[in-house]
Amino acid sequence: MQIVIEDISWERAFLHITYRSDCPGKLMLFRTKTKVFIPLSEQRDGNVTKATLNLAQGFDREPLGNGEWIICQRLSEEEANIEWARKNAPFLVDLARKRLWGELPKRKKRLQTAQGVDFSTYSFSDEEISGNIAEYPFSTHNITYAPQLMGKLTELSHAFRYVKGAYAIVAFFIPSVDVTDYFFVEFSVDYFVRNKRPRRRKLTKRQIERIVFAAYYKIARQFLKSKKEKVLFLKENGDSPTENMAAIRDRMRERGLDGDFCIKERYRNTFTTRQNLGSWLKDINAIAGSKYIFIDDYCPVFNFVVPDEDTVLTQVWHAGVGFKSVGYARFGIKGSPDPFQCAHRRYDYALVGNEHLREIYSEVFGIGEDALLATGMPRLDHFLDESRITDAKKRLYAEYPWMQEGRVIVFAPTFRGSGQATAYYPYQEYLDFHALWEMCERTNSYFVVEMHHFVQEPPPIPEQYSNRIIDLSHESLNDLMYVSAVLVTDYSSCFYDCLLLQKPIVFYVPDKDEYSAIRGVQRPVDQMAPGIICETSSDLVGVLENESYAAVVPDASMMDRGFERSGLAADRVIDAILLGNEVPGVKASN
Repeated sequence: MQIVIEDISWERAFLHITYRSDCPGKLMLFRTKTKVFIPLSEQRDGNVTKATLNLAQGFDREPLGNGEWIICQRLSEEEANIEWARKNAPFLVDLARKRLWGELPKRKKRLQTAQGVDFSTYSFSDEEISGNIAEYPFSTHNITYAPQLMGKLTELSHAFRYVKGAYAIVAFFIPSVDVTDYFFVEFSVDYFVRNKRPRRRKLTKRQIERIVFAAYYKIARQFLKSKKEKVLFLKENGDSPTENMAAIRDRMRERGLDGDFCIKERYRNTFTTRQNLGSWLKDINAIAGSKYIFIDDYCPVFNFVVPDEDTVLTQVWHAGVGFKSVGYARFGIKGSPDPFQCAHRRYDYALVGNEHLREIYSEVFGIGEDALLATGMPRLDHFLDESRITDAKKRLYAEYPWMQEGRVIVFAPTFRGSGQATAYYPYQEYLDFHALWEMCERTNSYFVVEMHHFVQEPPPIPEQYSNRIIDLSHESLNDLMYVSAVLVTDYSSCFYDCLLLQKPIVFYVPDKDEYSAIRGVQRPVDQMAPGIICETSSDLVGVLENESYAAVVPDASMMDRGFERSGLAADRVIDAILLGNEVPGVKASN
């Protein structure tokens, strides 16, 4: 039975959930940690039901227990088994396998993962799966949320203070997706004690590490501080420099500044490998010995280390401006950074594409607009050079001759998940490979996938479609844009670059409402996307087949803001930061 939740509201300590269904749905709250159901009182009027919970009397004359409670329906005894699930609700089997996988010993799980095995391929018995379904007899897959509700879920938090304000219960809603990428909502209840010194935390292992690393940095700074001004390019989420970092480094060498400055580089990935103390200490040593430090993207070592006043730390953020919320634009929702102890707060400077983006990235990094330098993106300095375009096309055509034989469609979405460690893309749910292949066959097209580098799983392209649907995630996206007829993306900032080529863009956002609720968007796609928007796979195929995207001209204001001042961004960075020169337009006017 399908339930559509249309509204959620508060009345004092009463939580009201209004939903529509053909027959009474009996919504419940289920806490997986304790395997406890809490029923809601319901009043029905036709096909509309108002379910109510008194938070202060959640269970046994006490407030609702702390933890995350899933809004769901309870399975009957006949339904809570593998036989019924395989026939009527196969997603229950996937959920059970995921839970069982999580219960495996960590060492065994690491060994299986190293062999390419995950929860979907591990050999669990039918008895184990059936037993797990019976242990967690709930379902969320017959519950959906009205679009007007999705956008305000995170605004429904409610705090209840008690005992003269020394304590509080905070209730809020957490939008989530399960392993089948189905959207569901958790009702979270937490109990807090007033902290008069919010900067101070209880002494956890992480706090001890922070204290030790901070002390080590101060000592290392005294011994490793270089007489010759050292410039460090540091990256902790990949093994090679980003294009922005490489552009600044190379331009320094072109100008002969590697004689005036000692250039050092350190690149490693802290998210995909197990970390050890030695690696962190080497990072700190490199920082301690440097006068100027350039980083790109999140660099976790600066959660622990605060560079001294003689050090200049610059975030050379690689993106233009996309739709997804990042950094402090996610404050208060899942994945929100620490407001007191976060690497973003440490930046002396951060680069932005142009002056219009200062306000956005001031919110993102939690720093003032005066720290944001409107230099343009160094990686785009030669993006429009005819020689570069010609060379890229020549290389790609030689390696992939089919690119000259038909239309090239580049598909470059961003990842799903909270970050690099959990990044994924729901290929099977969002891409109809058969329909895309048929469209490509009819229109003599090639659908090229350039997946976000955080996503480790390659697209599962069936062999019979591989002549038209090709994974080129290892290639440079900018180079692929040169040979493309159209870019298909979603919330990524890569459209920012494509605008410079004045090529059409299709925004494929099948999870627009869910993504906005879970991840957060800084700018609404519907209002700001400079291209046609598709919300279903069939719409995407239709737009690509009919080339409807050609009729949508990118918004003029977006084009104005997207244009880089060609060829000088790296020089502006060098002149403003390393040489201390006044560069017109780079710093915010007072």
